[in-house]
Amino acid sequence: MQNNSISFTSKIRFVDRHIYKIMDKKNFIDFIHSKPNILKADEFYSEEIRTCTGGGLVNPYKEAEGFHFWDDYTNKKNFPHLVNSLFRFVKNPERGLLIGSKELEIFPYSVEQFNRFKKVFLERVKNVTIFQQHTFPYAETHYHYSLADDTWTLCSHYRNEKDLNYKTIKTLDALKKCFKNISIAEGDRLFIGKKEILPSDAPEIFK
Repeated sequence: MQNNSISFTSKIRFVDRHIYKIMDKKNFIDFIHSKPNILKADEFYSEEIRTCTGGGLVNPYKEAEGFHFWDDYTNKKNFPHLVNSLFRFVKNPERGLLIGSKELEIFPYSVEQFNRFKKVFLERVKNVTIFQQHTFPYAETHYHYSLADDTWTLCSHYRNEKDLNYKTIKTLDALKKCFKNISIAEGDRLFIGKKEILPSDAPEIFK
């Protein structure tokens, strides 16, 4: 029997700081408890994801939401509420993206929080792209999502403790060094700058 259903793909594009900075962006998502940290919109962005967990849920070209959750005890305690809120805004997402966390003693909830969201996403969303755990102690990621062209634009920059100059992900090797675990969902397309990274280029990260 022929399957006539259409499966959309999301584009994931890493850019340098200059490109990200000059982009037109609207609908900022913050991680502070007093401000909305979940937003359903046609476009949204968040910045400085370090030990936090960020990302979004998408039905391509129909609806999308983004989020940015601080890795603190309050969000640990309220985890079921956060999950219910996410899946109330976009009830049956086809695709999702998760990014963030670090292994640092002074942030004990970071990796735990990310793993809890990862488990829920993999159980409830068919296609999830994951950029898990910044490996550099000084690293952060900004993201922007546009529903109009179903594109995630990411900017990750990082440095070692002894290096005062930040670097931006501009190559596949740099991408693989910057995260402990990368999993590109089936159908998603990965770009670094203008270059598309094909499954044949890095089969270990394409699932």
